[in-house]
This record gives sequence, structure tokens and C-alpha cells, in this order.
Amino acid sequence: MSNSSNSGQVLSDLEGTQILISSPPQPPINFIPETWEIVEKIEEETVTQSEQNFIDGGGPAYVAGKFLCRPSGAQGPLAFLRIYQQIPWPGTELQKASVRAAQATGPFEPPELQALKHFKQKSCKVVPDLLGYQFEKQDKGDIIPGGFVTYVIWKKVPGEPLDFTRFWNCTFSERQNIRVKFRQIYEMLLPFDYQVWAPSSTKIIYEWSTGEMHISGFKDATNRFLDKVWSDAHYALHDLVLVDPSIKSYFPIESIDLERDDNGWEW
Repeated sequence: MSNSSNSGQVLSDLEGTQILISSPPQPPINFIPETWEIVEKIEEETVTQSEQNFIDGGGPAYVAGKFLCRPSGAQGPLAFLRIYQQIPWPGTELQKASVRAAQATGPFEPPELQALKHFKQKSCKVVPDLLGYQFEKQDKGDIIPGGFVTYVIWKKVPGEPLDFTRFWNCTFSERQNIRVKFRQIYEMLLPFDYQVWAPSSTKIIYEWSTGEMHISGFKDATNRFLDKVWSDAHYALHDLVLVDPSIKSYFPIESIDLERDDNGWEW
């Protein structure tokens, strides 16, 4: 089993770095090569993997860093870049380069890239647009000589992840307006072959001033066991309905206009 953590930083001090993204041709998707400049690091996650789990099909070990970036020499538009870089199996980090190089795998296409490519091929308009991707190999002096490095870049859509507390401190009518918009957007996503894994309100990108909304957060996208029919459970999965009122003990809600339905759900 793989394990995710945020301890340690591998992809550091990259602000100002310029990266030429030249996506491999894959009709009907065609990208124009473009150089992007990293503006700010947002987060880094480490996915560890043992040698045996890798042999058993568990996938490679890697770090995934998310960055805010923009076209080189321009002030916008902004985009997000994720860099996936292979790392050694636990316990081999300090072994000689030839040992680490033996762990190198071929190009790595993460679920996030698979999903964003699928959405672009099928012209899905409710997710951020894929702007490019690239597969590279690490240099001889890197942590895994010859190991993979994958770049995935997508458009930064208007708005921010929907904040749980802000949503639940809105009036009932404001919450209902957001739910109506969410259902409209999510029903447009359901026919496609990928969905967000571990959905929450943070997967909803919402622009409060205009009501514009997108679904994002496909780093751990899944194409298995998809529910392609709308149900109100999608509200609950995205924190737009309170199924367990005890959550208010952990996230104080000031709204006094909550409405409880026959299932005990609070709206």
C-alpha cells in the first residue's frame, strides 16, 4: 500500500524557474509549446511505495508539487502546474546512484493527467482546461537518475475552493442558490468517465461575485465505480448538506435558518 505525507520537501526553491512545456502530439489534442514561469509554490505531497508493492502493481514512489505559474514574460493568465518526480523506495535514499537508477521507470501518466486529457478530448466545460503536459527524465545527478518527471499544467479558473464555514454561514436562500448551481454543473460532469476522488466542498471552485463555478481537484481522479446518475447524495459528499449534525461541534455554524428534512439532513 502506498502512503501519502507532506513531510520533507524535494521540489523547493523553484520560484522564477522557467519550464518549456512541449506536449507530445495526441490528436485531437494539439498544444502549442509554451514556456511557463513558476510564481509560487502551493503544496508538496510525498507518495511512498515499497519495492514489493511496486512489483505487485502498486505504482511508483514520487513527490507531487503544485505551483502557481504564468506564461514567461507575461502577467497572465495564471495557471497551476503539478510536477510529479520519482523518488527512491524507502531505505534506499542514501544508496549509490546506480542502485537508485535501477529503480527508474518509464513515463508516468498520473490519474490527474488522464482525467484532464479525457475532459479536453470530450470538450467538458465545467472543469479547468488542460493547457499542456510533458514527460521528462531526471538527470544523472538527480535523486533517481533516469527516473520520470511529469509536468501537468491547467488553467486557473475564476474563484477559490468553496469554504465550508463561509458556505454554512450564508443565508438559506444563498445556500440554495449555490446548491442549484452545483447541481447544474455536476450533472454536466456526470456523463464523463472520471470523477473526483474524496469529494468535498474544496473541489468546488466558486466565484462569489459572479456565481461562476467549476469542479476541480482531480489529482486523485477515479474512473472506477462511477455513479453517473444524479442524487442528493452528491450534495452531502460535497458538504452542501449536513448528514451528521454533530459536525457542528467541530465546525461552528452561525446560521439560524437550517432546515431539516425527513432523513434528518440539514440544509
